[in-house]
Amino acid sequence: MRPSLFFSAFEPLHENPEVCDICRANPPVFGYEVATCGAQGEAKEKRGFCCAHSTTILLHILQCDESQNWAEEQAALNADESDVSDFRQHRLAASRDKENRV
Repeated sequence: MRPSLFFSAFEPLHENPEVCDICRANPPVFGYEVATCGAQGEAKEKRGFCCAHSTTILLHILQCDESQNWAEEQAALNADESDVSDFRQHRLAASRDKENRV
């Protein structure tokens, strides 16, 4: 399973969320679905509503998780003495702002 994040509009007449599920402070403007893998490889899904600011938080979390996955794959390839230059380039691009994780 590949981690994924989807945003969508929601129908305020049929769905009535009061606050963002992420920050618990602002009114939501998007619906979201997040699919990730748990520590044991099990699929984890979360759905909810978020404000515009929290979309950047969700994207940043996905970016950091993907960077971690690439680092683990790179380490496994290093152990097999495989060429990891492509992994390194993509991982560095994904982890550029890792120290600023929200």
